[in-house]
Amino acid sequence: MTAVPPRGRPRRPRGPVDYRRWRAPRGAHVLTIESRVLREPVALELDPARQRPAGFWRGDAFYHILRILGRRFEKGATYLRVLSDRGCFELVRTVEIDPWTWQGRGRWEIVAELVAIPVMPFES
Repeated sequence: MTAVPPRGRPRRPRGPVDYRRWRAPRGAHVLTIESRVLREPVALELDPARQRPAGFWRGDAFYHILRILGRRFEKGATYLRVLSDRGCFELVRTVEIDPWTWQGRGRWEIVAELVAIPVMPFES
């Protein structure tokens, strides 16, 4: 027998959020609000079995990606909104082309630090 999630407004934990244990209620949408603009290079690691991002290195710390919240493709850039064990971030992959060899090289950067808020949809 499974427990039924409570209806109504979801409760957000007080104090610092432990994103490893934080779960949005079933059926909730995740609203992201940009809290800080950044421009830091990161090293992204892929899951070899599924070829999707598994985590990224920011300095000496590893951030494990728990959930990909969204992808956006623009000319020359790919944006990922991810929920990691240490927060919520927006990553961008840009391709730089060497003018002498015409070879492209991808580079990942953190462009924003986000706050994730679960929002329950209205019942009609």
